Amino acid sequence: QFRLDDDFGKHAIWDDGLTRELEHTVAGFRTVAELVETVADRMAQIEMTDRRVQLLGECRGVVRRLETMIDGLNATLRPAAGRPPEVRWMERTGHKGQTLHLSAVPLDLAPMLRELLFDRLDTVALTSATLAAGGEFSFLASRIGLTGEGSPVTVQEVFPSPFPYEEHCLLGVPDDIPDPREDEPAHDAAVAQVVRDLAWASDGGIFVLFTSHAALRRVAAMVRQELGQRFPILVQGEGQRDHLLRRFREAGNAILLGTNSFWEGVDVPGRALRGLVLAKLPFKVPSEPITAARLERLAEQGEDGFFGYLLPHAALKLKQGFGRLIRGADDVGVVLLLDRRVVTRRYGAMLLEGLPPAERVVGSWAQVRTKCEDFFARHGIGAAT
Repeated sequence: QFRLDDDFGKHAIWDDGLTRELEHTVAGFRTVAELVETVADRMAQIEMTDRRVQLLGECRGVVRRLETMIDGLNATLRPAAGRPPEVRWMERTGHKGQTLHLSAVPLDLAPMLRELLFDRLDTVALTSATLAAGGEFSFLASRIGLTGEGSPVTVQEVFPSPFPYEEHCLLGVPDDIPDPREDEPAHDAAVAQVVRDLAWASDGGIFVLFTSHAALRRVAAMVRQELGQRFPILVQGEGQRDHLLRRFREAGNAILLGTNSFWEGVDVPGRALRGLVLAKLPFKVPSEPITAARLERLAEQGEDGFFGYLLPHAALKLKQGFGRLIRGADDVGVVLLLDRRVVTRRYGAMLLEGLPPAERVVGSWAQVRTKCEDFFARHGIGAAT
């Protein structure tokens, strides 16, 4: 990623050819758009058949996409003066970084939401299992424009879950797992060890969620080497998400390793999923363009970026990850959080406070593993033979 800050307009690359190339590209898009628009206008003047109506719609769609591309190039590389604050960056993705993405997003969505949603309707209901951080809504409210002078009147309420977490879920936090920031290889090895032990105790049926693709690949290689002969090993990046989830459900004893897209919006009810391993607390990377811009904004306002943004965001993300396990009143399972900061740092209490009221065990991995084995045995989930 390469963030485009306000000084990018003065970069030497403009004189080295970017100005010319951008103008030629935009002109080319406009020429194609005008030609397609001419074709569409002439087509509209003749007798319409179902096929011609379809072609006319496709032509109009091409024109809209070309106009969107022109706007996107200009908004990202040379935004007009007076635009609302935005975060702009370039990013290489795909095989060997051959795909280049240009992005420009608003720094603050609150004014947009106020204008287009809250100020236009009498009542808006916002519902989710992960709106409150630490039992209160101030973080979300500030992000979406429900704080400050003239804000809409809000009624905020947290309702208890109908699921019997105390009986059906165990949260384990091994406090002897190496800190990933201090010894990354040792943490990777410990995660792989935990997954191996948990897999034999639960006979598979495990999600392992990471905060980085690099850590996922390292641990996946170790897990596949140790368990690949006994359990189906599914790894994000080796197939489409829906395909991996379908294989996970059908297998009944698979181990799926994923990153960000599996922390939310994934639903695997029933006994196919009975173990969830969260390798690390889901803190945003401070150098990521949007995060860096928001931290800079908070610093300008005299606020603490960690407690005002990074921590509440991690609390919501952690709750989302935890929520992958128990999807119904009959679901049963174990959640393991392999980041001891949640019990050694003073902010850990806030992170734990927002999680469902599952039975908790903190101790060495040997102690936590024994509790997991007892839990599975109590619920009729036997160890593999």
